[in-house]
Amino acid sequence: MNELKKIKYIELCGGIASGKTTFASILSKIGIDPIYESFQANPFWEAFYSDPQKYSFETEISFMLQHYHQIKKQSVAGQCVVCDYSFLLDMAYAEIGLQGSRLAAFKVVYEEIKKELPPPVLIIHLQCDPETELTRISNRGRAVEKSITTDFLRSLNTAIEMQIEETRPHSKIITIDSSRINFADDEDSKVKLVHLVSQALDQRH
Repeated sequence: MNELKKIKYIELCGGIASGKTTFASILSKIGIDPIYESFQANPFWEAFYSDPQKYSFETEISFMLQHYHQIKKQSVAGQCVVCDYSFLLDMAYAEIGLQGSRLAAFKVVYEEIKKELPPPVLIIHLQCDPETELTRISNRGRAVEKSITTDFLRSLNTAIEMQIEETRPHSKIITIDSSRINFADDEDSKVKLVHLVSQALDQRH
């Protein structure tokens, strides 16, 4: 049996600043090791935000391969990890940024990855309205993100919703409204969400 098929991982899927990294850090407190996206290691990340249309192809392909490599490298067979990224999110970015042969090429690579890796044991979908996301983006003060607009965030969120609905019949998915639930600061919310995730994983297995 392919050793990669023994990997157990949770995907966090949500728009920019929806709380993916924060949620992953919360799950680390119950023994689920986080794998954080090394977005600054992507050589095309800054160029993408300066001109998304021009640099979408190399950015989306490289992020997807980076995620694939991180899971392969950092996962241990039999132990569950949580990723603060999702292949569904990669596909959502591709759907809004790529067309024609470039989108087709992206999907070919995507399907090859899906052949090698097992599906995630759980997908945690963080819903967040674009206005809240933009406020959070502004508050974290990354200069490269200043060009992000609510229209872009709304388009990305819509593409994410489509990916989630297509996947829902085949995967265990929890949807959480991260614009209303303050799991970053509220301890009661953290406890409730950790319990929710634990229950979902128990039902899965």
